[in-house]
Amino acid sequence: MIGSGDLQGHWQRIWLRAPGREDETTRVHWMQFGPLYADIRIPLDRPTLDGAKALCDLTPAQLASLMAAEGFAGTITVVDSICTWARDINWHGTPDGVDAGLMSFDVAGDLVEDGVHAEYAELWRSQPAKTTAAHRVQGKGLEGVLVLSQNQFLLALGTPDLPNSAPLIAALREGTQPDALPAHFASHYILGDWDQGIGTARLATNPFLEGRQVLTATAQGFVAELADFYGAPHRIELQIYAVPHWAR
Repeated sequence: MIGSGDLQGHWQRIWLRAPGREDETTRVHWMQFGPLYADIRIPLDRPTLDGAKALCDLTPAQLASLMAAEGFAGTITVVDSICTWARDINWHGTPDGVDAGLMSFDVAGDLVEDGVHAEYAELWRSQPAKTTAAHRVQGKGLEGVLVLSQNQFLLALGTPDLPNSAPLIAALREGTQPDALPAHFASHYILGDWDQGIGTARLATNPFLEGRQVLTATAQGFVAELADFYGAPHRIELQIYAVPHWAR
């Protein structure tokens, strides 16, 4: 029987298998501490950014490709080995259904997730550094989850009840750039390296942040140094709120 304690840590997806689809290349990371989690999914095949300095410089086709990424965060509940992920924030807007998987371990010790409400299977592998903290954070109209380990972080910042992204993606594929696109990219999902209170982005839904210092720990919380759709610096003082203490 799998419980929530078995799911603590940093998990990297090895593969996804579903009817008519297999995926072994998307960079998928799920970090869990206590009931709080964050998840980021960045396709390996992304548009080149040559000559561009910000998202606004990209073509609709390039932006549509970036929209293939995913990010979400919130809390989990585990009952009878079934884990349900509540997506308090979701980069693609309110999900259509419940995200739940039947969890088990294979003989190698990897975590297997079998879909409950959809037909799929995913294999997850535990990463060496254990998670050490998770916080609900908010600032400048955004809220989300920050999960930390000794050397990694996963920051998810968004707006609850964000409109579904399908119309934006459809417009981009038709060659137009919707007015709502800058607001959509105001949300950020970032996986990075964490060293002595400094976070450097490794994967991000905004690829222009990758390789940059984006997170700093302070006495009051954290400061996120981000960029908006037009490349302008966007500094957010993240306040920690409603944080219970979870013994490990």
